[in-house]
Amino acid sequence: MWKRAWLNLLLVPAALAQVAGNRPFRLEELSVPAGFEVSVHANVIRGPRHMAFGPNGVLYVAARGSNSIVAVPEAGRTVPVLERLNGPHSIAFREGSLYVAQNDGVIRFDDAVTEDLIVRSPAVRLVTLPGGGQHTTRTLTLSPDGKLLVSAGSTCNFCNEADRRRAAVMRYELDGSGVEIFATGLRNAVGLAWHPYTNELWATDHGGDNLGDDVPPEEINILAAGGHYGWPDCYSTGKVVPAREFPPVNASRCATASHPEFEMPAHSAPLGIAFYTGGEYPAAYRGDALVALHGSWNRTEPSGYKVVRIRAAEGRASGQEDFLWGFLDLRTRTRSGRPVQAIEGPDGAVYVSDDGNNNIYRVAYSGPRIDDGGVTRVEGNRWAIAGRRLLNDGEMPRVFVEQIAAETVSADAARVEFLMPEGLTGPVRLRIENGRAADEQTISIE
Repeated sequence: MWKRAWLNLLLVPAALAQVAGNRPFRLEELSVPAGFEVSVHANVIRGPRHMAFGPNGVLYVAARGSNSIVAVPEAGRTVPVLERLNGPHSIAFREGSLYVAQNDGVIRFDDAVTEDLIVRSPAVRLVTLPGGGQHTTRTLTLSPDGKLLVSAGSTCNFCNEADRRRAAVMRYELDGSGVEIFATGLRNAVGLAWHPYTNELWATDHGGDNLGDDVPPEEINILAAGGHYGWPDCYSTGKVVPAREFPPVNASRCATASHPEFEMPAHSAPLGIAFYTGGEYPAAYRGDALVALHGSWNRTEPSGYKVVRIRAAEGRASGQEDFLWGFLDLRTRTRSGRPVQAIEGPDGAVYVSDDGNNNIYRVAYSGPRIDDGGVTRVEGNRWAIAGRRLLNDGEMPRVFVEQIAAETVSADAARVEFLMPEGLTGPVRLRIENGRAADEQTISIE
């Protein structure tokens, strides 16, 4: 049950809230799950934030610190395509037009995909939003049904906003007309992404500062039109925060606020969120969310500074595990980077922006991959697995059927034949391991 939070800004001694110090970046310190590899794809000067792939397959990056948009047509090469913007933070493409969310609203550039990548068309002002305040980034997303949605964070830690567009997500027509307040009670919803199977809008959100290391938790919310998500009146830990009642808590809003879909450690600062839908990673990754945890100053022990995978293929969050980590060294209380967003590329790899050292990383999968529908019966109880990279250094892979080792008959990089245990019917879980990594698939046996 939600409890009320007395919501003023508490003063915490500086010694108790320390920023993790910087240390030099070293690629070899980064870690990824078994079967994955991480490399530095490019360096984008001054604050790479959110990214998008254009219809030309090129990666575009909002470089907030340099007020520019930068294209990365290939590894190690960058091209400034737009300059003199106002704190650009997130971007999206629709039918050759580039949409840019910046500090004071949203602008559009038509005919944005050019041979030399330079955008020469004039900016079309679509949306004007209040600038400044404690949270100055603006995040946009284009909905499956052709709407423009934009988030704007709060001006403060805890307060009642005079402008309803603060701590909220707005919805517009693509030309910027027809504004409506879509969702409220979101202190700083930096990440917005549409679930690929449910078409629901997921949003990261930051809890208020200065309430302690573990309060309030960071949130992922599934947004619905007209929904209210708690801030500044309440949060979902069930704890009462001992603070002065200023501003007054609106208990009626607490009673009707929506619960978060998923909670993460307080002050880990989730920023970008995106769903994986490609065919290069193991099938179990499809529909899962990748969330970049930027890290925060507001903890006695630093937290975040990594990318996590949220299990969400069924349309609901069911767990969290590390995906790209090693930036934070708790022993020395130092960090070598600050991830902002992780998105899937046309090649099926994931690209991660880091405004701590201006890198863009590429996380590729090099382990075994079972093709979709790649498990078939040969004859009798002899079955085959078709896929990619099924062998590792020529060694015979291991096949498990419902966690029981099956006899492998033959194997090469693209095909493995094995003997299916007899008597199995209905859904059957199959797993192949090659000493480097593993992939799984569920089949149905009649």
